[in-house]
Amino acid sequence: MSDQPLTLAVFEEFQHKVFEEFQRKVFQQFQAIGTQFGAVANRFDALEAKVDARFGEVDARFDEVTGQLDGLSHRLLRLEDEYVSITGALKRLEGGAKTVKGRLASIDKRLARMDKRLDDLVAAKSKYALRSDVQDLRVRMADLKARLGALEKRRG
Repeated sequence: MSDQPLTLAVFEEFQHKVFEEFQRKVFQQFQAIGTQFGAVANRFDALEAKVDARFGEVDARFDEVTGQLDGLSHRLLRLEDEYVSITGALKRLEGGAKTVKGRLASIDKRLARMDKRLDDLVAAKSKYALRSDVQDLRVRMADLKARLGALEKRRG
């Protein structure tokens, strides 16, 4: 070290050199940090692009699922409408079957009465009734009974 006295000018020049070196070092450090921040920002941008792409795929899948759910709900509504109309038709058919059953019962009673009256007429007044007429009436009665049987099978 030198034995020179420390003057204010020498001190200020020393201080100026130290400050410039400090500024240069700090500036280099900030530049390095800035470069690192730039790299991190680029990575975040790339990550954001990937996330946006994934969200786009997810949105497309949700749209597809939503479309499928809409289709199912429309099908269910149609099935419900068909159920209501089928139920109404069944009720009408059941009511018609009861009506037919009642009519068949009354026709059976009338046929039984007619058959009895015919037998009574034939037995009481055999001279008035020709055998061919009686046989014709019996054939017609058998035909009516067969038709009634077919109707009962349909409703059963």
